Amino acid sequence: MRQQIKKKVEKILESYPKVFFCHVPKCGGVSLSDAIYESLYPKILKASRFTNNIDLKGSKVASEILNLDMMTVREAQLVNYLNSKGQVFITGHCRARPEVTSEFSKNWNFITILREPEKRFVSEYVYNRFKSSSWLKNDSEISEYLDTEKAKSSSTTYARFFSKFSTYEEIMANKNEAIDSAILNLENFASVGVLEDLESWQKQFNNKFGANIKVSSKNTTPNSDEAQKIYNNSAIMERIREFTKVDRTIYEAVLHKE
Repeated sequence: MRQQIKKKVEKILESYPKVFFCHVPKCGGVSLSDAIYESLYPKILKASRFTNNIDLKGSKVASEILNLDMMTVREAQLVNYLNSKGQVFITGHCRARPEVTSEFSKNWNFITILREPEKRFVSEYVYNRFKSSSWLKNDSEISEYLDTEKAKSSSTTYARFFSKFSTYEEIMANKNEAIDSAILNLENFASVGVLEDLESWQKQFNNKFGANIKVSSKNTTPNSDEAQKIYNNSAIMERIREFTKVDRTIYEAVLHKE
């Protein structure tokens, strides 16, 4: 009896696409993750072991106890989920390096959305400065923040998430290779779009999955006035544009992909 039930469950799960939504910070990911799920799966699966979020707090604890890089811990979680029988949907702030994508893209649909790098950078800075929680909170003024290691890491988010390199220093030392490997990796994704043209991405997604996706807005920046002040500061924005050149090249490749 138990085996019959198991086989029935497996057959039902096989009727759904397997999706990993790579949630790049401050690219509308909360809304997009919810929209992707709602367009492809029944609500009942969301409370089951067949769908999972990369555990951010758990990765922090594991990082501290095991003395491992927090993103590496998340990647280990991701590979475990991708390799687990019965999983149909995974999401979270976790890089999708080329080795992982090439290993699992035959059975899994990798999906992500990018945003203009300068706006993503500013949004992340403002969010982390003015949010109520202490998680990754930052108290520096923008001019001071630009000289920090956090800012360096943030400025190369797309390269870190999708290229063969994982740190700012590695990316800066291998700019062309980082850009090329990220772009090539993203070409293996089932669906990639940009926040500035969600309509085109939605059409692409719907054609791919035979769905009717609807995206709402959630988790907006806690201080839009502060973001506007930064946008109006030409000297600061020039520094940010210089800072995010690598990510801009990756973004442009996705934006102009036919």
